[in-house]
Amino acid sequence: MNKTLSLVVSAALASAAALGARHAYAADGTITFNGQIVGATCTITGSGAANGTGTITVTLPEVSASALQAKGSTAGDTTFQLTLGGGTNCANGKTAALWVEASQTPTLDTVTGALKNNGTATGVEVRMVNPANGQAINLAVNSPVTNLATSISANNQPAATIAGNTATLNYLAQYFNPPTGGAVSAGSVITSLTYSMQYN
Repeated sequence: MNKTLSLVVSAALASAAALGARHAYAADGTITFNGQIVGATCTITGSGAANGTGTITVTLPEVSASALQAKGSTAGDTTFQLTLGGGTNCANGKTAALWVEASQTPTLDTVTGALKNNGTATGVEVRMVNPANGQAINLAVNSPVTNLATSISANNQPAATIAGNTATLNYLAQYFNPPTGGAVSAGSVITSLTYSMQYN
């Protein structure tokens, strides 16, 4: 396989060289990537209706399908927290917020910003809400957190600044009948997102 690829590339280069200056191509620009890896290595633990460390499970209550028949309706509000800790490795003064790894979250609904259901219930999604303002978090949008912020305006993600080597991010999860969804039927609701914690 590699050998065949090398021959194809060599042939293409030879052909381009033979054409000479008649087909010279100018560069259109440069793309530069900037980033930073930080030393903050907090342990993430779920509390409230969430449990686990790193891999978190949030348990929503059983609700009737009839409570979700109206488009845009919600039910089963469930509060939970992500607590950052881990001693001095969780650096004081850093502000943290959730970053959704979209390419690793196939259930992400880029229209609603909620999570599609992989269970057997139809017409329902799960969305996350910032309890500080009661508004939905748009999980389909990522935006960098600024130092000392309490939320990110672009997506309504909660943010918290680490003090005493700990911080708490508060959330609310709920069932959601999206405006584009079909009728809600009874069944299981199972969904997930893959996340990283971002710091500034």
